[in-house]
Parts: sequence; C-alpha cells; structure tokens
Amino acid sequence: KQWYQRRVRACTGVEVPAKQCSVIMKGLRGGCSMFNECQYMEVLAGEENFITTAIEHKIKFSMDFSKVYWNSKLGTEHRRVVDAIPVGATVLDMFCGIGPFALPLARKGCQVDANDLNPESYKWLVKNRDLNGIGTKLLTCYNMDGRDFVREFSGGKIQYVLMNLPASATEFLDVFVGLHSVEKVSQCPIKVFCYHFAHVDSPEESTLEAVKEVLGAEPENPFVHLVRKTAPKTWMTCIEFVVPQSVLRGENLAKRTKTE
Repeated sequence: KQWYQRRVRACTGVEVPAKQCSVIMKGLRGGCSMFNECQYMEVLAGEENFITTAIEHKIKFSMDFSKVYWNSKLGTEHRRVVDAIPVGATVLDMFCGIGPFALPLARKGCQVDANDLNPESYKWLVKNRDLNGIGTKLLTCYNMDGRDFVREFSGGKIQYVLMNLPASATEFLDVFVGLHSVEKVSQCPIKVFCYHFAHVDSPEESTLEAVKEVLGAEPENPFVHLVRKTAPKTWMTCIEFVVPQSVLRGENLAKRTKTE
C-alpha cells in the first residue's frame, strides 16, 4: 500500500499538470453512505477540494464529489434512457442525484419532477438547473422521501418513473400498490425504469423476480437491460416495465389480505 501511494504521488507531482488535476484520491472499502455519496476516500496527493464540474452530453454537472454520487462510466446508460423517453412526457425521477437523467430530459422538453433525499444532491441539482439555463417550468426539484414524493402525484398524470438506486430501488416498488385506489378511474399507463444489483449468474431472471416479489404481480412488458458488471458476479441491471392497472388499484393487495 505504501509503495503504491508513493508511486502515485510521484507520478502526480511530475507528470500531471496542476491545471488538469488538483487532487487524486482512491476509494476505500465501505462503499457509499445512506445518501449514496462516496465518503470513504483517501486523498493521495493534492488539495482536499472536491468541488468539480463534469460535462456529459453537453450538460454541465457541478458537484462536491465527496458529498454526492457521480459515475462518468454511466454516461451511455443515461443517454439510452433519455433517448427512450419522448419529448413532452411527464417524468418522475425518484432518486435523481445531481440530475444525470433529470437535466437532459428537461432540456429536451419533458416535464420533470426530480427528487433526492440527500440535501447535498438537492442543492447541486438546483444549481445545475440554473447553470444550464433550464427553467423551473420544465424541472421542479424536491428533497424528500422517495415514496412520499411519488404519492404527491397519485392523483395526477404520471407517464414515466425513474428509480436509479440499484442497491435498494426494487424495495420502493411497493409505492405503486394501491397508488390509484382512491380515484377508481382508468389512469394512463406508468412505465418504470428501475435499477437493480443482480448477484447471480442469471441477472435478467433475478431482476424480474425481485420486481414481482414486491409488486405481487407480473409486470407488463418487462425488459431487462444489462448495464454493466460492477463485480465478478454482480450485474447492474435496468428493468423497464409498465405497472399493471390491477397493482395501481390495489387489487393484488386485497387478494393478499383475504388469503392471509
């Protein structure tokens, strides 16, 4: 470890111009905190200043890297989802971070409501909205619990819901059970993009089963996209599906109650 640190420091001091790199660090075991920010880092060289700006698909993302989550390796996935959602669509971004989906969707003309529980993510989301000249009419920002956020729109028009929290997003799918039970009217279809970590050799099947277990029903038109491998036996997946009307009306919940 000490040899590695000395070598990195030496290379940084000699070969990396200060204008290009002011700090170099490495992640430590422990991953991210409850707010999904990477707190567990060690500075190997340079100043302890983690405020930076990334540019992805012509959009600027300013952030304090020590307090929010950002991964430039996901740029292709961000673009895939943004391209899949049509202009003018109504989108709820349940775990939006600093806006890798919300900002480009709003810029292309979607009506986006974006939420994150992390107050730092919310702060930088608002700053990035202003930095990129995106108006509040296209992007509204929230800082609240994910389930409460979705329930705020239970009586309104929801077309797409993004759930980019692969470690636990499937657990939040229960918010759709009975979401429209009060209205008792036909609602427009809700399409979900839900991320998941699949720890098996059959990531598609594992992801689908995780969704079925929480919804209590078979999702409509499911499609599992393999995003990338995050470990030798772990896939990050994205399952796209339409929430069944029976789930939205809580019919499967009523059946469960009678059975129990």
